[in-house]
Amino acid sequence: MKKVSRNEILKRISDAGVVGAGGAGFPTHVKYDAKVEVVLANGAECEPLIRVDRLTMQNHPGEIVLGMQYAMKATGAKRGVIGLKAKYKDAAAALEEQLKLQKVSDSISLFRLDDFFPAGDEFVLVSEVLGRTIPEYGLPKDVGVVVSNVSTLVDVCRAVEERQPVTTRKVTVAGEVKNPASFEVPVGTPFELLIRAAGDPIIANPRLIVGGPMMGTLSPDFSGVVTKTTTSLLVLPESNPVITRRITDKKRQLHLTRSACLKCMQCSELCPRNALGHNLYPDRIMRSIAAGVTNDLQAYTGAYLCSECGLCATFSCVMNLDPCAINIELKKLLWDAGIKRPTVPRETQPRVFGDLRHVPAKRLIARLGLIPYDGPAVLNEFKIPLKSVTIPLAQHIGAPSLPCVGAGDSVTEGQIIGSIPEGKLGANVHSSVTGRVMEVSANAVTIELI
Repeated sequence: MKKVSRNEILKRISDAGVVGAGGAGFPTHVKYDAKVEVVLANGAECEPLIRVDRLTMQNHPGEIVLGMQYAMKATGAKRGVIGLKAKYKDAAAALEEQLKLQKVSDSISLFRLDDFFPAGDEFVLVSEVLGRTIPEYGLPKDVGVVVSNVSTLVDVCRAVEERQPVTTRKVTVAGEVKNPASFEVPVGTPFELLIRAAGDPIIANPRLIVGGPMMGTLSPDFSGVVTKTTTSLLVLPESNPVITRRITDKKRQLHLTRSACLKCMQCSELCPRNALGHNLYPDRIMRSIAAGVTNDLQAYTGAYLCSECGLCATFSCVMNLDPCAINIELKKLLWDAGIKRPTVPRETQPRVFGDLRHVPAKRLIARLGLIPYDGPAVLNEFKIPLKSVTIPLAQHIGAPSLPCVGAGDSVTEGQIIGSIPEGKLGANVHSSVTGRVMEVSANAVTIELI
């Protein structure tokens, strides 16, 4: 571990463009600019089928442990915990060995989680590992914790130790492809090339989910590119429940609610946020909207508490209703109507949180029709030649980066091409290849490899 000050750690993380690799993309130098008691590493790999974090823990345990130490120094934390699923035995063994080699077993430990969804949700993770309940509308730091994805910690280690910026990303490609696998590729790599590397789709009219089957987004085609937060590409037939849920008309959901809701409250009973005592009742929201109730503002603002995990839609409701989709739409409507998300945290007490509210991952995978795709997706070498990459300037929460190169410029791998706007929340963006800038827009920089 290098002898660097707290401020220098934060500066190097900022310079390297490190963001939350678990999917949220919050700038890490801002997250670490806090005083907490515990740094909690998230290695629970929340979504089914994704293998990125597990492979990272197996292959880069030393960098994770070292990155954890830098995170602890930056935040003043005296304790570090790496939360991972108990079934990740190879990863746990590799991490335990590193804790001994780096002589930090007294300050950093492992916590083995059961195999349930959503174990990787940071609110759930903090509750499971530390027994602390993050307040309603609050953040982990409100209970003395900073949560960082294990892949983020690798990026932190490289940023502080080697001043290496984030230019690559591990991505799992699974589903209806010939050879499901995970690959480490340059940021900006086209999705279609990753899918080709996995053997191409083996079905007609495939659909693509970017991210996991629960919280990922349905892409209109295969034309996207890898960002710092891309975790997986899931190729599925249109008849799969993961796809049909996303193409169902939201207005039809409201019509179905009026006639089909059984008022069983299972969506609320299995809601992870509700279990933590948060004032989120998906059944109440659905019924109020369907009935045209306009004065139930307390219920409606509860939609802001929804983590969009999708359990209410995919596992809880026997009538195939989708409260999660309604919550997503309701958030937009509330915001547009000037009803902002509350900002004052409210302390809550967990209602019942234990095995009764843990949804086993295997049962969820079966419910989603994903059993045929639940394979290892081992890390393979990416051998498809790259002609160009398109690097988005907004790969993070906050303001898009400002381009600092122009068309025709020559760039090298790791060179900064987008900088944080002055006084704004953001992250630097770097070239993932050596080449020539073909095009610069407000949204992205396209680079042709030389």
